[in-house]
Amino acid sequence: MNAHKIINSDVGIVRSQTLLHSGNFVNSHKLPSPTFNSRKPTYRKNHSISSSIRRFHAAVDLNFIRCSLSNMAVVPSSDDRIARITSAIRVIPDFPKPGILFQDITTLLLDPVAFKDTIDLFVERYKDKDISVVAGVEARGFIFGPPIALAIGAKFVPMRKPNKLPGPVISEEYSLEYGTDKMEMHVGAVQEGERALVIDDLIATGGTLCAAISLLERVGVKVVECACVIELPELKGRDRLGDKPLFVLVS
Repeated sequence: MNAHKIINSDVGIVRSQTLLHSGNFVNSHKLPSPTFNSRKPTYRKNHSISSSIRRFHAAVDLNFIRCSLSNMAVVPSSDDRIARITSAIRVIPDFPKPGILFQDITTLLLDPVAFKDTIDLFVERYKDKDISVVAGVEARGFIFGPPIALAIGAKFVPMRKPNKLPGPVISEEYSLEYGTDKMEMHVGAVQEGERALVIDDLIATGGTLCAAISLLERVGVKVVECACVIELPELKGRDRLGDKPLFVLVS
């Protein structure tokens, strides 16, 4: 990957300083909005330039219409809740290390209206899908999972990192950029035949969601869908999920 380097599936991405991640300029009250020269760029003949930069300049010429956050088709674009959620998400440059654009949902949690909008959109989607388990991926899946579970009458099951759960656990190992990690769940937390929703705040490469799906399916649970607030589509985590449905609010 030329312009991207995965640091952690729930952290963000390394980018060329020339590039912008879609949605990084939606929070003018938290981060200064970038300014751009509206004059169409010109290039020398045979000058090599990446397709990402070409798309960037095309977006400039279109006054960023094509750079705005795209919503999933299942959420009507006219739904102003999506705009509130989008504007409440802050992007922190160079965190936790230089070059990473960190998608920060803590500012969303500070906005009661936008936070409620987020929960409501998920509840509206899952309330009639006969889901008995909401499995939240550590750590920010623990924020969105419990209120959704309560609203749809399901139990909440935490999917935790190693050595965090007391008592007997089953675990699933998954790959990171360097090495591996594990996800654990309490033995007996779910039963064969139950229907589950897996939730996290963000999907990047999809590694943690895949581990959660595998862990649940090993004990006979049907994973109905995965859900995230944010998707980084250029990292193709959706592809890694195979035929498992994914629902996101902003990408």
